[in-house]
Amino acid sequence: MICDECGVRDATIKLMTISGGEKRERHLCTECMAKAKKQFGTLDLSSLAGLIGGLLQAVKQQDDDEHPEALDLICADCGQTYEEFRETGFLGCPGCYGAFRAPLETMLKRIHGHTRHSGRLPGGSSSDLSIRLEIERLKQRLGRAIADEAYEEAARLRDQIRALKGKLEAVPAAGEVET
Repeated sequence: MICDECGVRDATIKLMTISGGEKRERHLCTECMAKAKKQFGTLDLSSLAGLIGGLLQAVKQQDDDEHPEALDLICADCGQTYEEFRETGFLGCPGCYGAFRAPLETMLKRIHGHTRHSGRLPGGSSSDLSIRLEIERLKQRLGRAIADEAYEEAARLRDQIRALKGKLEAVPAAGEVET
């Protein structure tokens, strides 16, 4: 690909800028990129680190305000404190999930919007559990479509649910072996 700026050299860099909600992509050679860098000036990463650190401090303060008792929590199984978890981001053992349940649920709701896993599962989309989760997700959407009187969408969702239920009947139960 040829450089969008000079039109002579091979473009080795893809530069994407977003300004006013408009995304612009340019393919530049190294020399034209060096000229473009001068236009942007230098980025002070130390202030960026300070900004991120401040945001993390604000989140910790919000945790303290919502669950002041959490700072005193200790896992009975491994002895890790909630304060240690907050510093490292790692739980010490499976018992920590129970010991720190209330503040963990609050944190997960704030980050993800809910406390139940709704992403992909290991083993691909044909596993029994993943099909059941997809059916539950579609049922929720079906309920919203009916409430919004979007009947064509509701019919489409109903058909998808039926197809998945048929697929679920064809999948052997956990521990069964197909013969």
